[in-house]
Amino acid sequence: MSDQNDFDLMDPAVQQCPYAGYKRLRDTEPLYKLASADFHLVTQYDLAREIIRAPDAFPSSVSPMALSDDGIAPDIIAIYESGGWVPLASCSTSDPPYQTRVRGFLEKLFTAERVREAAPMIDKIAETLLDDLEGETDVDFIQAFAHPLPMMVIADLLGVPQSDISQFKIWSDAIVEPFSMMASKERRIECAQLVVEMQAYFAEMVAERQRQPRNDLISEAIAYRDNSGGAFTMQELMTIITIDLLASGNETTTAAIGSGMKLLIEDPSALAEIVAEPALIPRLTEEVLRLESPAQGMFRRCAKDSILRGVSLAEGELLNIRFGAANRDEQQFANPDQIDLHRPKPGGHLAFGMGRHVCVGAALARQEIISAFRAVTQRYDHFWLTPDRDEPYYQPSLFGRNLLTLPISWSPRK
Repeated sequence: MSDQNDFDLMDPAVQQCPYAGYKRLRDTEPLYKLASADFHLVTQYDLAREIIRAPDAFPSSVSPMALSDDGIAPDIIAIYESGGWVPLASCSTSDPPYQTRVRGFLEKLFTAERVREAAPMIDKIAETLLDDLEGETDVDFIQAFAHPLPMMVIADLLGVPQSDISQFKIWSDAIVEPFSMMASKERRIECAQLVVEMQAYFAEMVAERQRQPRNDLISEAIAYRDNSGGAFTMQELMTIITIDLLASGNETTTAAIGSGMKLLIEDPSALAEIVAEPALIPRLTEEVLRLESPAQGMFRRCAKDSILRGVSLAEGELLNIRFGAANRDEQQFANPDQIDLHRPKPGGHLAFGMGRHVCVGAALARQEIISAFRAVTQRYDHFWLTPDRDEPYYQPSLFGRNLLTLPISWSPRK
């Protein structure tokens, strides 16, 4: 243990801007045992990649919810068992054979070809949201644009009514917040009740699609058969629809769009470049993902006794790979804290992971971010934080990097 104990990543104040702390750890203790929690932080790019590329030695089957002081409380389990289905591990927090089975389905949904086909729909949603803001000079960018865009996209793909979007936001937050490891016991109970409510909503939809299939992701999930001909159980369907598709399909993309706008406000030269040359927006997207990794960290477990960077780890010990730290590693990226729209290998970051746990929705997320910034910068060319409003604040979370609000002002292009 070093003298880095002042870096407590479980402190919401530290989470607001952890990057200087990440740098200290990269320089002095890249595998750092967090004093306030029973796991190690991994902050160097090469070390993170080494662990990710050994998924059998460092499997993903770690539930952040189970790491709370009281684990997953019996009264929370009882809420699920009495009213719905106990959620299974998501695709990103599970291992084969279950992960292979679910991933086999999800990969078919988000191929590059299917995302290309969806691009006009995504563009139209972005344009419609901006049409609704026509004439507004001050907006909360998160509530007015960054959140509804990916939520409306995934709702369209799932085949659910756009009129229910506001309720989906409440439900999606209830899925994600317990993974933050920052939610109170009372909030976790409330979240379980909301997730059961959501399960009931989708159970009705599953029953309706079983009677009358449509051209949507829910119908595809019902019809899917794995290599042995097995269909998904109702518990699996509820997990896939609510966690792997609805929540995973919007929360991190919202985070990237919101963080991207904040980065552009802080770097007017980068904004001027993409306004002048919109073809750079895909490169901006990669820089946003690198600089403000929407998934800041993911857990891995030691399957056996191991030694990493001279540190002895016992079987069962936990590692938290900090993508947000690895993606600013100066050994890997020149000028790592700056937007560089001409960076060699712009997609060389770890924001989507790699190997068998690379994010299945990466192509969709990239397209949503590209569509968002293309639409916004076609209409507006100057952005600034609205004066006399609260500073932008990130949702306390060990996992995510979600701005709760981003009050901005903008001026239309002449």
